[in-house]
Amino acid sequence: MLVNDIIFNFAHNIMCDIMCKMGYNIDNAVSYLAELTGSEITTTPTAKREVDKLPMALSSGYSFCDIDMSNTTLTLAIPKEEDDNSPMQLSKRQEKMMDILGRPVVFVLDRIESYNLTRLTRARVNIVVPGKVIFIPSLMMVLRDIKSTTKEMPEKMPPVAQLLVLYHIQAGRLDGMNTARIADVMGMAYPTINVALRWLVKNEFVTLVGGKEKQVSFIFQGKELWEKALPLMSSPIERTVYSDEAIVDGLSAGETAMGHYTMLAEPTTPVVAISKATAKTNEALLNKQHGDYRIEIWKYNPAILSKGEHVDRLSLYLSMKDCDDERVQKECDTLIDEMKW
Repeated sequence: MLVNDIIFNFAHNIMCDIMCKMGYNIDNAVSYLAELTGSEITTTPTAKREVDKLPMALSSGYSFCDIDMSNTTLTLAIPKEEDDNSPMQLSKRQEKMMDILGRPVVFVLDRIESYNLTRLTRARVNIVVPGKVIFIPSLMMVLRDIKSTTKEMPEKMPPVAQLLVLYHIQAGRLDGMNTARIADVMGMAYPTINVALRWLVKNEFVTLVGGKEKQVSFIFQGKELWEKALPLMSSPIERTVYSDEAIVDGLSAGETAMGHYTMLAEPTTPVVAISKATAKTNEALLNKQHGDYRIEIWKYNPAILSKGEHVDRLSLYLSMKDCDDERVQKECDTLIDEMKW
């Protein structure tokens, strides 16, 4: 019985080490990709029915995780054991995985020998080595050295950082929360929130206080925070499409929302804002040129900031402030003047 217990504990510890390593690699890979693109990245385990389609050598040798990045779904493949396969072998495995899964597959590796790097790039193998390099030719993403990118944060406020600032002003104070708690409130991945907070700290909007679990403290509040942040903010609209049918999770936006908040007449074609996730779910209903509804696909989920059927005031202002129509410009001022700070 004692021997069986020892064997069980040994196997259990090995499995825990593997799972912890896998989670660590995924978090680091996602964090780097989020920092590189400045956008929200969502992660979900690859469906078991898809993994089961792979040959046993592949399905048992790797753990898989799907990520949505810049309107593209990728599958991360994380070796369960130290993988010393040659670049040519990885290339063949990648080709097999992509043929079966029908989307780009990216290997997440712990390390890579310098002499293998050139061979991997020549073989066009998609790789991410957290903390070091990234090369995804399937997306035309060029090899980057993370040491040269982490110091060069974007000047404009990234979408998720903008979301956090607008949430703090309008929806609920984030002071006193740690990164994990904010990730739960926003319904986003920890690495995504971590990257946004790093930008806010670097640009002196936020300080992190406390011990190991550092808590957020905004340097400015209310209207002062808005005025400091406004020059660095941008429109939340990523792209505009159309639909002949109403989108269930949509919120009134654009001139339609302006008609709710101000005296501006509502347009004959309703304007609706949706998240990228909702756009993906309703892809079959959307087209680029015409429809009974104008659909704004936002860089962040507009529902996070909304308390009703309309997008929030400040995001609406950011989406409309550059409109050439003088009536809209006037009502944009009204949005801010009537804001309750």
